[in-house]
Amino acid sequence: MRTYDKLPFLVYPLVFFTLDKNYFTKEKLIVLLKGFLCAATIMLLICWGNALIQYFTTNKTHFFYYTQFSEFFGHPAYCTAIVTIAFFIAFLFFNKSIQSTRWLWGVLSLFYGISIYFLQMRSGILAFIVILVFALCYYLFNHKKQYKQTIIIFFAIILISVLLIKIFPNRVEKYVSTINDTEQVDDKNLTEKVFGLRSEIWKITLNLTMENKWLGIGTGYKNALFLEENELKTIHTYSSFINAHNQFLQIFLEHGIFGLIIIFFLIGYSFYYAIKTKNYLLLMLLITFSINMFFESMLERNRGIFAFSLFYGLFMLKNDIFATVSKETLELEKS
Repeated sequence: MRTYDKLPFLVYPLVFFTLDKNYFTKEKLIVLLKGFLCAATIMLLICWGNALIQYFTTNKTHFFYYTQFSEFFGHPAYCTAIVTIAFFIAFLFFNKSIQSTRWLWGVLSLFYGISIYFLQMRSGILAFIVILVFALCYYLFNHKKQYKQTIIIFFAIILISVLLIKIFPNRVEKYVSTINDTEQVDDKNLTEKVFGLRSEIWKITLNLTMENKWLGIGTGYKNALFLEENELKTIHTYSSFINAHNQFLQIFLEHGIFGLIIIFFLIGYSFYYAIKTKNYLLLMLLITFSINMFFESMLERNRGIFAFSLFYGLFMLKNDIFATVSKETLELEKS
């Protein structure tokens, strides 16, 4: 099953890097990205529609948050990553589009940002905040004379964020209250309070990793062969692998120090390449997944693998998609 899930790591590079580069024109890619935005929007509309129906049926608000909100589309961590990708694509359309269509991309960006909050993934929200700061700096750099507009957008974002947290707190409220209680607990209890079950999973996984630090434990193993009985209460016996809830720790566990070096090199070089070529789409994709990878094994589940490998291949192939706005692009926007 894990091999099947990871096939996109092989398939997408073969597809994107063996095709004639002229096949994927800028105009074709814009249409493809717009199709993805439509799909992401439909996904969120279904989430909101289901939450509203459940609310009016049961009068309970928890359907607007976390796993109940993304009920039809799997774990919210991967939904958040996909919506974050949709956000920065929509934002770049907003930044480069003509005035008559800019409002559409602005509304979509706002819709994606609000939906990310209701998915309630703390790592996803953190990644989104970093992307948002980067997006505002990028907008200011490309519109140097529009300081007033940038300031208005900035304060509007802060106002909307405060209203969301105050009116719809849910998991965020619990997290903030935990941080506010730092003086009453020691460092160990604070870690457990902030990260919950993950802190225990990280501890178990790290201990096992250090026992097999050179080559790792490999893949295709049974959890019961490596974990004690009390540890199996935290990490399920019958899951297909020991989910470390941290991609770097996951690779360290299964592939040892050499595997960890390789993943750091790949990610580090990708960041270098994105910055050197001013490939902003690739850069924001890397930021999104790198932050999430500290809290989830993003490249071990099919949704994370699919999203990362697909967009990595696309953004690597056409790194100049938003570099300039051609006449053909403007005509495509008008249509």
